Amino acid sequence: MHRTGGWSPGLTGIRKCGAAGLVVLGAALLLMVGCSSDDPSLVGSGLVETHLDTQLDTLLATAVIQFQPVAVDDPDVPFDKQELLYMGSQGGTSSALLVNFDFSDVFTDSFPESAWTSDNIDWVKLQIIMPEFYSSLGGLEDTEETEKGLSKGYEVFMLDAPFDSTAFPGPLPAFDNTDLNINPEITEAGEVNIDISLPFFLAWVQNGGQQGLLIREAEGSDQGLVGFASRDNLHMNSQFGDLGENTTVGPALRVQFAAQDSIISLASAADISSFHQVADVPGDIADGFAVQGCLRNYPVLRFDVSSLPQNVAINRAVLHVTNDTTTSFGNLSSLVVSEFNLDYLPDPGDTLTLEDLDLATYTISGMTSLDPTYNDVMQFNVTQAIQRLVNSVYEGEKAFIMTLGEDAFPVYDLSTVDPDFYFNRFNFFGSAAADSLRPQLRITYSGVDELTEGGE
Repeated sequence: MHRTGGWSPGLTGIRKCGAAGLVVLGAALLLMVGCSSDDPSLVGSGLVETHLDTQLDTLLATAVIQFQPVAVDDPDVPFDKQELLYMGSQGGTSSALLVNFDFSDVFTDSFPESAWTSDNIDWVKLQIIMPEFYSSLGGLEDTEETEKGLSKGYEVFMLDAPFDSTAFPGPLPAFDNTDLNINPEITEAGEVNIDISLPFFLAWVQNGGQQGLLIREAEGSDQGLVGFASRDNLHMNSQFGDLGENTTVGPALRVQFAAQDSIISLASAADISSFHQVADVPGDIADGFAVQGCLRNYPVLRFDVSSLPQNVAINRAVLHVTNDTTTSFGNLSSLVVSEFNLDYLPDPGDTLTLEDLDLATYTISGMTSLDPTYNDVMQFNVTQAIQRLVNSVYEGEKAFIMTLGEDAFPVYDLSTVDPDFYFNRFNFFGSAAADSLRPQLRITYSGVDELTEGGE
């Protein structure tokens, strides 16, 4: 069963006539036929000579004559300032958390150097917090009414040196293979507190300076990418549910002091997702195409409509695509189809800025609240774009681009977070798939001459 998803503005409903409307209509009919019992005459019937008897023709365009995946970059939110840190593996993409802590200035009047000893510190925990979406992945327990997330185990290692943000996405940096997690159990998602070996922590305090840590999922974890708040997260209230007033934004080392009967939190100095393995987006339309958030990547497609006759009226044109729900993943999203000015198309492998994406596009159609794991068949109304093409409104060639709900498309930008927040991925079937699955333009049109009898 196909699940067509979302909502598309611009569709009109069926209006019902009220009783008053029926009374007016009845009165009008009485005036037309008269009030006598005389047979109706043929007066005026000769004035009607033109009959609307046109044929609706169809064109099924399946040939994609230009295709390119386009990576989109936001200079205002560089990669190391993204709001979520990703850990785990899904769909050929793998990531770990890299965190630097600074111990240069941890001593205070309340917690002098003499307080930072094994006799006075009860425990040290590394805290990382998931947004509610990832906390609820996995559905409901059979015997409980509360939501649970993917069960994960955590391994924590010391980096040989603090990480360099300019190296990522990229290979994992060198690290000591001693696991610092002293209680490596598989736990459910949410607010995660990882027990850290106290001797290692005290050595960081005594050495001062920065210490880098690597946090990755342990063997036996449920498969899937999950996100955690970074130190740059701006949506703790809207995406993370109820948190304590003193919750530290981003990864933190929480330290329990005995004599002071207090817990302090040391916030990270820097944090980043490694994304040491990133699944390629298809570069050949035969293999399909993808729409991806977080590491934004959007497909540009141009169909061959050269067989569409000139001087026609486009009754309806639909971009028909099918999402592979077995490989797609992520949170609910909007998908937007826009006209794309090919003058802005970057060279393969180069990126397009969000500002240029705004300049290069004209919004045509879209849908909201689409679930990558559920909504398969999607149809976008692109009638106005095809009519403009037929009318030669533009110079040069135009294509379609499919994106998530960016700020440039306010009608479909319904989320409080931008598409760089969640790692969402829609994988659509390509031109080598079965006929019913491949991308296609379904166009219905009429000859203008037939409608006007050759007139203007």
